[in-house]
Amino acid sequence: MSGRGSASAPLRALARLRRPLGALCAALALTGAVLLLRPPPAPATEVLVAARRLDALSPLAPGDLAVRALPPAAVPEHALRPHDDPLGRSLTGPVTRGEVLTRARIAGPPAHGRDPGLVAAPVRPTGTLPDGLVHPGSRVDVLAAAGGGAAPLGGEAPPARTVVEDRPVVAVEEAGASGAASAGPLLVLAVRPAEARALAGHAGTSHLSITLRR
Repeated sequence: MSGRGSASAPLRALARLRRPLGALCAALALTGAVLLLRPPPAPATEVLVAARRLDALSPLAPGDLAVRALPPAAVPEHALRPHDDPLGRSLTGPVTRGEVLTRARIAGPPAHGRDPGLVAAPVRPTGTLPDGLVHPGSRVDVLAAAGGGAAPLGGEAPPARTVVEDRPVVAVEEAGASGAASAGPLLVLAVRPAEARALAGHAGTSHLSITLRR
């Protein structure tokens, strides 16, 4: 009798635990099903973005850049990755905080010897220029031909007017880099504020050309 009672004790203990064990197994099964049905985390690509608003007058410094993970579909073509090294290079133009930096945004080394009172002004000369003729560090004059330089009836075309003289090129965006395949390169010059206003005034009404200084 005592032997039979001793043998039934584990069975009674197992019976008492059957319901909690069943609930635990059901919970584990539900958790496994949720994990199987949950989609895997979306892949992400790390890119370099502007940590603050940047201009084209100063070379990129470590505090100018940040790393951000984006879905692959949101990464622009030729985006800079963390292993790229654009430090010390200049930009082709201003960028906003959080903008992804691409290779098209990076120009050559910035021009040296600029006055701190100068500002960056974009200039797109009429027509095309030979590849490599103008680069960051070149110094140029900008000329404006009124009315596109067309000669009036019975007379000669008026001479082009010099808008700015001996100004450094801080960035060059090659023709077609911005989607306008037929346009010439976009030059970013370091000029005085009054010269920037003069260039802006001539941009829509005149044909602009440049001459190189050596």
